Amino acid sequence: MNTIPAQTSIWLNVLRAGAAQAVVVGHLHHIFFATSLGEVGARAPLLTTLVNFSGSWAHQSVMLFFVMSGFLIGGRVILDLRAGRFDALRYGVDRLTRLWIVILPALLLTAVLDGVAFAYGQGAHVLASRVPFYPDWWLEVAPYAWHTLVSNVFFLQMITSFQFGSNLSLWSISNEFWYYLLLPAGLGVIYLKKGARLWSAAAAAGVVLLLLLADKPHDPGRAASYFLLFLVWMLGALSYVYYDARWRRPLAIALIVGSAVMTVAIRRLFDGTVNSDPVVTALAVGLILLARDIPANWLRRYADFFSGYSFSLYALHLPLAFCLVSLDPALRDPLPIQWATVARFVAYLVAINLAAVALWWGSERHTAQLRRWVLQIFGKMKPRGSAVDS
Repeated sequence: MNTIPAQTSIWLNVLRAGAAQAVVVGHLHHIFFATSLGEVGARAPLLTTLVNFSGSWAHQSVMLFFVMSGFLIGGRVILDLRAGRFDALRYGVDRLTRLWIVILPALLLTAVLDGVAFAYGQGAHVLASRVPFYPDWWLEVAPYAWHTLVSNVFFLQMITSFQFGSNLSLWSISNEFWYYLLLPAGLGVIYLKKGARLWSAAAAAGVVLLLLLADKPHDPGRAASYFLLFLVWMLGALSYVYYDARWRRPLAIALIVGSAVMTVAIRRLFDGTVNSDPVVTALAVGLILLARDIPANWLRRYADFFSGYSFSLYALHLPLAFCLVSLDPALRDPLPIQWATVARFVAYLVAINLAAVALWWGSERHTAQLRRWVLQIFGKMKPRGSAVDS
């Protein structure tokens, strides 16, 4: 597959936009409401049930992000390596500019917003009253230390440190970066020219060893999580590689139906206590495989807009929510779910989205320009007569 089909591209944007909003709703729910997400049942008031249901999809949405990332990035890497056209320089510039143009401003804004929350608001009390979302040991792991900031800049959060400040969402950015590196390094041992295979093997081994060191106090099992989620990411990549296969459509239908059946079984037989990540992954793969067969032109404008700033929204929403809640006397402690508090919740969602659009306007929308500028710099450094492959 040389280009992603138009319908698939639109649906990917729909999924990306919806997943980003689901993460924001879920995280804000933890900070905003006193009612637990588990309090969804026949005896719960209808409003409570609806609000808790809408706030219960944050983790599943991150699984969807991993599958989509593997599809959009990993699949093309596999095909380019097999065809002998993989350009390591362009790939590295593409991935780093895509991440840093949003992450660096987001880290700066996290420092500013958290500083305002602690200096002028009730940030310390919000942290203490939102356990376990913000663990009671959070301040003990130096989330505002310089080494934590540097670790987050270089995607080492969850390995050499935790996330910076209140921005807990940054854990998945570390996964993404190391998957970007691990896949071409691992496959390079097979597909690159003989002289580059040793370097590729060394890079792959280095990433694996680094991820194996991720387990630390307060975070056992992190190393295993890196590798398990890499399998999720790779399923997205393989979906891209075999997107033109004849068995794509029946497999997609089987995955969607199977995931629906398994979801019902998990809820009824295991009371929702079994890890549902494999089911969510199967559903995500099925939806992407089937996307090219479902007309979506009527969604293009909305999908393009809301997905366009989804990365900025993901990177900024938690520190902004933390700051706003800290400055709001009514939210010193979590609120019960009532019509008035839900209206306040929606107002916060709108404000967070508007701020994310502003971050996108100042940073993310310039990604292509930044990439061209960086590639021109590297192009001038290369020997005369050589050029970066387009």
